[in-house]
Amino acid sequence: MANITTIERARKAFWFVALWMAGVGGAMLLALPFKLLIKAGAAIH
Repeated sequence: MANITTIERARKAFWFVALWMAGVGGAMLLALPFKLLIKAGAAIH
């Protein structure tokens, strides 16, 4: 019984970390075009 709860806890922790990393990665991908636009704007001026 204790083994099952440990596995469940590890599985929940894994999903939390996986979803958090996916969220951070998605935010970075969304920010990338804006970062490039800012760099391009700074290069023009």
